[in-house]
Formats: sequence, structure tokens, C-alpha cells
Amino acid sequence: MIKYLPTNEIGEDYVCGDLHGHRQLLMEKLDHLGFDFGKDRLFCTGDLNDRGPDSFGTLGLVFEPWFHFVRGNHEEDLPGFIKYELSKFPDWRPAYCDQDWLYGLNEVQIQHLKEKILPKLAEAPFALHVEGPQGFWVVHADRCEAGGYQNPAVLLDDEKFPLADDARQKESFLWSRRLFNQIPVALEEREGFLVAPGMEMEPGIGLTFVGHNIVARPTLYRSHFFVDTGVYLPGSELTVLRVSDLKTAINKFLEKG
Repeated sequence: MIKYLPTNEIGEDYVCGDLHGHRQLLMEKLDHLGFDFGKDRLFCTGDLNDRGPDSFGTLGLVFEPWFHFVRGNHEEDLPGFIKYELSKFPDWRPAYCDQDWLYGLNEVQIQHLKEKILPKLAEAPFALHVEGPQGFWVVHADRCEAGGYQNPAVLLDDEKFPLADDARQKESFLWSRRLFNQIPVALEEREGFLVAPGMEMEPGIGLTFVGHNIVARPTLYRSHFFVDTGVYLPGSELTVLRVSDLKTAINKFLEKG
């Protein structure tokens, strides 16, 4: 369920929000940040496909050694759509579905998708953990304990997280909006992102990057750093951050109190 990676001893680690078919924009962002494809690593919160201009090309990132991602609900839905809708009703082309890009692929691309890309998606972890003093976690939605609707939400700490691998909990990792819905309205800007004062970090829970829920600006709340800024929406942007810079900024304002 969780993929563990060691500290990057030779380069930097970066994180980005849900991509939704925006490979070209991602590459432009990485170029602007000086990303070194031989040394640096990029961690994505999932949802590589649907809603954007190049889902097929973006899914091709799964073969890149520098690219790491967690399973999102859009990766989870893709195999079923191909099997039941695309394969059985090839001329349906529903205008409302997020997977309408599939109908523009040729036979060679469809075969590549089925034989090469879908197996890679099936191997995708529900969470990533980079170990070491500069470590962090990545999960698509949040770390809420499945089945509870308390306010504040009950979160899985770093010890319980690896053990929570039942079907209902995995579904929560992909779909939950509980923590997002509890973010206070009164947020403050600190070091270039938004925080809920006094609720920035949660004891026992390491810094966790999440997507799925769209925020106007990157937001830190209860150890969750929300980085999905709605790349596919008009006027929105793709968020890509250098983890070391973010950790320095967080430590800076936590030390100030």
C-alpha cells in the first residue's frame, strides 16, 4: 500500500498537485525551477489523466525514473471505463464524462494504454513516504480514519498509517473530503502559503502532501499540505514546490510561534 523511498542524497525533491493531462505545463514549470532530471525527483498527488489537453502523454510519465505518484480516484476509475464503456460502446462518446479523451486515441495508443500503462497504474501505491530527517508523505485525498465523521476528523498517525490497508480505508485515501471541509475560513498567509493558525502541524503526523480537493492557494492544515490548485480550471495554476524550501518556511514560522 505504501511505497518507501530513501532520502535523496544527490539532488532535490519536488512535489506537484493533480496533473489532469497537463504534461506540457508541468515540464515548463520544472524547467523554470531548474529541475535536474538526473538527480532530482518529482512527487505527484495523483490524478494524472482526464479534464486536460494531454491525458495520454501525461500518463506516459509513469515510465520516467524521476517521477513518483500515488494512486488517485481518476487512475482508479480508468480501467473500468476502458473495459465497460470504451470497449463495449466505442461510438458512445459521452460529452459529460472525464474520460472523453479516450475516444480520440488510435488503435496503437489504445493497445499501449491497455498493455503498458494500465499495469503501471495498477502497481501505483496509495501512499508514498520519503524517509529521513527531511522526509514527508504523499497521499491523494487525506489521512482521515475511514468511517468516522467527527469534527475535528480523526487522522491516522505515522504508526497507524501503514497498517490501515483495508478496502474502506483505501477508498478514503482516494476520495475523502472530510479534512478539506473542516479547514477554517479564517486563514493567514505565512511564507507564501495559507495556514490555519495553531493548527498547522499535528503531533505524530508527518508533513503530508495531498491533492484531490482544490484550494485557491497552497494550504497547510493539520500536517496536510493541500497542493491541488485546480490546474484544469480557467485562471488556475499548477503548483510545483521544492520540498526543502517548503520545510524551511514551515520551520521558520513554527519557531516564531
